[in-house]
Amino acid sequence: MTLIAFYDGAENTTFNKWHHCLQAADPEFTLVPLMDKQADKAEIALVWNMPAGRLAELKQLKLICSLGQGVDHLWKDSQFPPSIPVIRLVDPNMSHALSQWVLAVLLDYLRDGPFYRTNQLKREFNKVPQRDTTGLNVAIYGIGAIGSVVAQNLQSLQFTVQGWAHSHKDKLSIKQAYGESGFQEMLAGNLVHICLLPLTSKTRGVFSRAAFEQMPKGAYFINAGRGDHVVEQDLLASIKASHLSGAALDVFRQEPLPASHPFWEEQRISIWPHVAAQTSPDTATAQIQQAIYDINSGNMPKNLVDRTREY
Repeated sequence: MTLIAFYDGAENTTFNKWHHCLQAADPEFTLVPLMDKQADKAEIALVWNMPAGRLAELKQLKLICSLGQGVDHLWKDSQFPPSIPVIRLVDPNMSHALSQWVLAVLLDYLRDGPFYRTNQLKREFNKVPQRDTTGLNVAIYGIGAIGSVVAQNLQSLQFTVQGWAHSHKDKLSIKQAYGESGFQEMLAGNLVHICLLPLTSKTRGVFSRAAFEQMPKGAYFINAGRGDHVVEQDLLASIKASHLSGAALDVFRQEPLPASHPFWEEQRISIWPHVAAQTSPDTATAQIQQAIYDINSGNMPKNLVDRTREY
């Protein structure tokens, strides 16, 4: 039997689904809530935003699996076990879903969805001139497992796509930029900016007043990375000054977004409750299963996190 400690938040709302999928994959897999005493003997931890210090209490732990592609939530725990291997989920279904969300909010903006929805509420049959978006310059910050799919799908719609990363990504047909100079070039040269970066100490607050001011007037900002990538008051100020034309946001510094947050009152900001890509046990179980087999065989699993890079 392989004991797997599970935590997806305070309510553990997906516990039963994960338990069913893991048992179907291998009857030897037994899922238990992370906070139960039985979890003290767990060899595997499948977690998201777990209580600080709890993983350090699991003395038989061999592998920690993040319940998402991001792993920044793990580093919030000052007692996080320093020597246990960590993997992140790289699920094609999540990449597909997030790419759909990016396309949905971008096309809604470019085809004036907010204007026509307001028209409908007013029962007015007004029109605005259609934009010419063929070849529109789009910047993607973060072109890994998710960003590469987004880039490919945007290219298929005849956008001109440029990607930024810390290092060159093979097998991508888009123009790539790197480092600080490449980041500045991307800001100035594109009308749409899409943040899909991992959150690290180097990328926290990377989209601030200085970054927004370098974007062309009328630029549009999309964030499906992490809320902490953005200095929120700077984004709001840039939109209120009409330097940026608006933003679509799926992530925020505080979630749920407080009812008092000024973003709610800015009609040019499209607010989504962190739903752009949700982890599906149906499609992600196979990766967890293989990672457990690998670690039990003495091998390192795929999608291993590099702690020096923080992702």
